Amino acid sequence: MSQNEVFDQLDVGGIVDLTGEDTARIHIAALRAAGEPGKNAAYQAERAAGLVTAFPPSLVRALHRYGNHGSVHNTLLVRGLLPDVAGLPPSPGTTTPAPLGPDVDAAALILLAVASQMGEPFTFASLYEGRLVQHVTPVPGQEDAQTSEGSDTVLAWHVEDAFTEARCDFFGLLCLRGEPAAQTLVAPARALALPAEVERVLREPRFVVEPDIAHGADPTPDLPVAAVLSGPPGDPEICFDAVYQRPADPADADAATALKALADAVDAAAVAHVLEPGELLIADNRRIVHGRTVFRPRYDGTDRWLLRTMVCASKREHRRRGASRALP
Repeated sequence: MSQNEVFDQLDVGGIVDLTGEDTARIHIAALRAAGEPGKNAAYQAERAAGLVTAFPPSLVRALHRYGNHGSVHNTLLVRGLLPDVAGLPPSPGTTTPAPLGPDVDAAALILLAVASQMGEPFTFASLYEGRLVQHVTPVPGQEDAQTSEGSDTVLAWHVEDAFTEARCDFFGLLCLRGEPAAQTLVAPARALALPAEVERVLREPRFVVEPDIAHGADPTPDLPVAAVLSGPPGDPEICFDAVYQRPADPADADAATALKALADAVDAAAVAHVLEPGELLIADNRRIVHGRTVFRPRYDGTDRWLLRTMVCASKREHRRRGASRALP
């Protein structure tokens, strides 16, 4: 990925615009819900689900259509989801801040409400204290980290939590405060131009992925061996991590070559979007890879600040996991 690359923008068919009236109605309902007692994750998700009654039909239909059919880039961008909030607190400078007030609580509930239309929000207990809604913001001392805390280094291509089959089906990024230099990059698997032999290798179980440092995990000796690509050729699923993935057999030169070819194909298929305040980007974690360009943090309270949540699309699978909002 080159910081100076010129990328196409997201397809307009995958964009939904809310009116000012829609935004205000959703925000008022979210502020009301944020003031209710009960702070655990299960109750947070339940409160958020009730906000759907404030959604305009156009948003509900767009979410339904996207969940069933995807989009050109397998993303959905919702614009105008939050009002301009003059009282938004400074960007926290940590991914595990103390409570930040009603406007941030309301934004988190709005994110969860939209996410609940795609499935069941969840996280991992090992990830940022098991918070159902995570903060994505630069953190001092973590500038080069390949996590939500980094900034000075390109966030390399990956799917969320590629090391586990329990990874999310969708994730959402809600922008509270933007950064013009920070491009969110996505590349849909079905747009990858791969030679037939490379695709054949990537569809075979010849690869492993280490848990990433965001989970605080040490290298694991017994990693499951899996394929990178699966599913129908016209709409494949992908499990790729440019940093933590490698051939299961260190001597497997064909697998190593295929990963390099895949990385080049992902670069060529990339599209970008600079998230603006009030925008929510939903992405299909099974069908796209994503990353982020370099930006320079200021640590003055005005840095880029997103909220993120993840979704399990199958209620049956969610129940099998004990309906847990934070998987062990």
